[in-house]
Amino acid sequence: MRDSPTGRRLALETSGGATPAGEADRPRFFDGFLTSPAAAATALLAVADVAATHHYRPRSSTFPDPVVTAGGDRLRMESFSGCCGVHARLDVLAPGLDGGDIGHGTTNVDINMPLRQSLAGLGSC
Repeated sequence: MRDSPTGRRLALETSGGATPAGEADRPRFFDGFLTSPAAAATALLAVADVAATHHYRPRSSTFPDPVVTAGGDRLRMESFSGCCGVHARLDVLAPGLDGGDIGHGTTNVDINMPLRQSLAGLGSC
């Protein structure tokens, strides 16, 4: 998520590799807005919490990252718990996005403490 002169924007890029269209060197697969940012922020925090949860092993102090995949018609955020016992998925379909075309790509999302606090703050808007 980044700020722009017109407000907050969601910009997702891969960290390398190529897309089915042959784009290379960090192709961008979505740049736009979520039409319901508070609901999406709450759901993304839930997906991130699953990635940080261990159900069968002692809990780690690290927070593994959820994965975001763009598939042309949706953005999918998903994660497994640290023990791989629980899976969480959030699909944001085209009506929930306001921006350019949704491309193809996969990347992880570093849900660090500053981003957690920003996402949690959107719920009070």
